[in-house]
Amino acid sequence: MKLVEDLTAVVVGGGDIGLAVAAVLVEHGAQVVVWDLRQEVIENLSKEIVGHVVDVTLNDQMAGLTASVVDEYGSIDILVNSAGVLSCLDVEDMTTDLWQETIDVNLGGVFRTCRAVVGHMIKQRSGSIVNISSESGLRGSAGFSHYSASKFGVIGFSESLAQEVGEYGVRVNCVCPGAVDSQMNTETLAGMARRQGRSYAATEHKVIERTALRRLVKPENVADAVLFLSSGLSSCITGIALPVSGGLS
Repeated sequence: MKLVEDLTAVVVGGGDIGLAVAAVLVEHGAQVVVWDLRQEVIENLSKEIVGHVVDVTLNDQMAGLTASVVDEYGSIDILVNSAGVLSCLDVEDMTTDLWQETIDVNLGGVFRTCRAVVGHMIKQRSGSIVNISSESGLRGSAGFSHYSASKFGVIGFSESLAQEVGEYGVRVNCVCPGAVDSQMNTETLAGMARRQGRSYAATEHKVIERTALRRLVKPENVADAVLFLSSGLSSCITGIALPVSGGLS
């Protein structure tokens, strides 16, 4: 059974999670458009996926691209916000620029894309928005104050937006990945290792030992959760933050 057949999805962010989301949505029958900052990501998308270069920190790009997708496909039925930046640094060592970049991309980007798309969903009286938050949006940890602040914000924003648009048939939810087997996570674990004075292998092992399933999350695991929240299987679910962490404690 194809769960999102003949629907149009915009996936913002072409990292490991975003590409896994795009792939599973295509597999289940959706027309998928990917927005990403990097030209090389857009050029390497599979032939089934349309791509556009987008900077989520720029206000003037969102409205025009949203209108072009609606003009071409007739609707935007699914919006997935997975663009993000992640680093590990203590507050005393953090620059204002790094703090602002993290908030502006991770939280401001979600706001800008939702603001551009939600009006179309309200008019068509249907739609599903899935914002990628994080386990760090559910609890803070040392070295991630900037990241946690942005991801807590994504959850609060999503809960509020869900209340605003629910009466129009539009649902808004979050997925909160734990430690994902991805390029971004690899870079982050390397930062954690430096901060803690440990080897990379020891740091990764320590993280894995904190999970009930004793493994890292695969991007496909996150994508399956997004598919569920995008489809009719979750038609009465809105305003939630769903952990996909392997039981991270």
